[in-house]
Amino acid sequence: MSNFLPMLILGLSYGLILFLLATGLTLTMGLMRVVNLSHGALYMIAGYTAVMVYKQSNSWIAGVIAGAAIAALIGLMLEIVFLRRLYKNPTNQVLLTIGFVNIINNVTQWIWGAFPASIPVPKFVPGSVAVGVVNIPRVRFFIIGFGILMAVLLWLLQDKTKIGAIVRAGMDNSEIAATIGLNNKMIFTLVFVLGSMIAGLSSMFGGIITGIHMGTSWDVLLFSIIVVVVGGTGSIQGALLGGVIIGLVDAFGKAYFPAFSSFIMYAVLIIILLIKPAGLLGRKTDVNRAPESGGRDQGARQKRFRPEAAPPGSKMFWKLTAYRGAPYVLALVILAVLPLFLNTYMQSMTTKVLIFALFAISLDVIMGYTGMTSFGHAAFFGMGGYTAGVFAKQLGINSFWLLLLFTLAACALLSALIGYFTLRLSGVHFLLVTMAFAQLLSVVAVKWISVTNGSDGLFGIPRPNLGFSVSWTSGKMYYFVLIFFIICYFLLYRIMHSSFGQSLIGVRESEGRMRSQGYNTWALKYMGMIIAGVFAGIAGLLYASSYGTMAPANFALETSSLPMLMIIMGGGATLWGPVLGAAVIILVQNYAGVYFPERWPLILGTLYVLCVIFLRGGFARYLTGFWDSVGNRLFSKGGGSSLRVGDDAGEELES
Repeated sequence: MSNFLPMLILGLSYGLILFLLATGLTLTMGLMRVVNLSHGALYMIAGYTAVMVYKQSNSWIAGVIAGAAIAALIGLMLEIVFLRRLYKNPTNQVLLTIGFVNIINNVTQWIWGAFPASIPVPKFVPGSVAVGVVNIPRVRFFIIGFGILMAVLLWLLQDKTKIGAIVRAGMDNSEIAATIGLNNKMIFTLVFVLGSMIAGLSSMFGGIITGIHMGTSWDVLLFSIIVVVVGGTGSIQGALLGGVIIGLVDAFGKAYFPAFSSFIMYAVLIIILLIKPAGLLGRKTDVNRAPESGGRDQGARQKRFRPEAAPPGSKMFWKLTAYRGAPYVLALVILAVLPLFLNTYMQSMTTKVLIFALFAISLDVIMGYTGMTSFGHAAFFGMGGYTAGVFAKQLGINSFWLLLLFTLAACALLSALIGYFTLRLSGVHFLLVTMAFAQLLSVVAVKWISVTNGSDGLFGIPRPNLGFSVSWTSGKMYYFVLIFFIICYFLLYRIMHSSFGQSLIGVRESEGRMRSQGYNTWALKYMGMIIAGVFAGIAGLLYASSYGTMAPANFALETSSLPMLMIIMGGGATLWGPVLGAAVIILVQNYAGVYFPERWPLILGTLYVLCVIFLRGGFARYLTGFWDSVGNRLFSKGGGSSLRVGDDAGEELES
């Protein structure tokens, strides 16, 4: 019991910092339905800026003001220039802010280097105070006082002022708020800037506890998201309660259960999801509805060439069959002969393209066809690779076919488990919780050293043992992966073109209408998630077998974000579109890593922004339009009776 009071103080100080970090995130989610994943990056760059100003001015207060100002200015630019045009598309909001995380991280490293910032303790709160047998720095008490003061001020602002009433009206129903004369755009901007400013303001206080370094962006973001999910979106009181709960759980967990301390906050998250998925004090807002009503990206809709079915065996039937199959035959020929013209290094790169293409099309099942944006798909990729690595390295199982069987079982079980918890939620909540599950597995990979080799990862994973002798080269490995890719693509193609796949599209377009027609939409999404998880696991298995290594980074948020970008770049709900996106991303990553290794995150972040802003519908939209024009020219000569033009929202070229 002698440690109870010190742990309480440490937990409260940490929890109030988490509250301040989560405040901006919960307000933007509650009012704007925007998941600002760059929130942690704003906190990080504000910390570096604040330390620089402190060193120049020798004033701690000046550093705090500078940090708040730079975060507010970046937030203002981000909202006005970029996010404002994306309110109708939550997926693009997420990808845009991921891009800005990469940009801000790399610019920060460019300016200040990769070393952590040394956060100074204010001179007006020096030394420490003995509490029981523990000496607690006075700055911890100062942080508690500041956090309570900010909680009171923000509560008064939200619940007791006219500005707060306007913000609450926008949260409850932004459309009605606009009809009575409220300027939604101004409200959104003010709330976003306020949230960014609070993140920047907190950097000098919180940096004393959390530290400020290159990994802060994702670490702080993850903790903030857990606080928001536990407390509930759109509520200052919810953020305060969530922050205090997580802070206390973290402090007492480290004191009494050090071996499990890294997992306890995730356990709290899962328990809250089971008891109250919307959070303890979340406002009753429609988190799936964008601030300005609108469904899918209308830019992706276009007039399509869709020939009527011709009698089997007729001349027109064979022409249509050749027309539909020509792109696939051409792609297959290119993939088959490509390694013959490449050196060993480039053969390895094209193998990686195929693996990540399979990873991306597995995500396309739930993101493109079903309309659920998952930010934790790396959980299945990492599980596939680690299952193969652990069974091969630790248990000595060499048969590739047994490893494949174990991988399929492990990934099916994992996706069934994660789907059970996450499909209780939808929209941004689904995205946030899938993200937390992937990060939980990353922590497991780091902490379970006896099995996973900890942060060093698994290495020396053997090449596939097929039951007969194979002298593996990069070329043979490429063809092995290509065969698996073709089989998986064909299976997914058949699934997505079956009645089940069309039902997933129906869920994406209008889940309520599908339910009214008697469909069990939860079961459809659940099966879609299991299918996606299994195929992502196969991609992870192929990666481990090809490159002989797996690391906790394979579970990380950066890994989850890559297939999302590939889908946006290539075009969702097509299967072949993400393949093109994977080719572009992996090849750009390869050449940028060779010629601009330190600037690769900046290049990647810029790709995110450019794709989201300018490449609506992805490459698939333009290639489909070109191929439709070819079809119109070919078949219009044979008689217009065999043609019709339909309105398609992203179906396959062959539909």
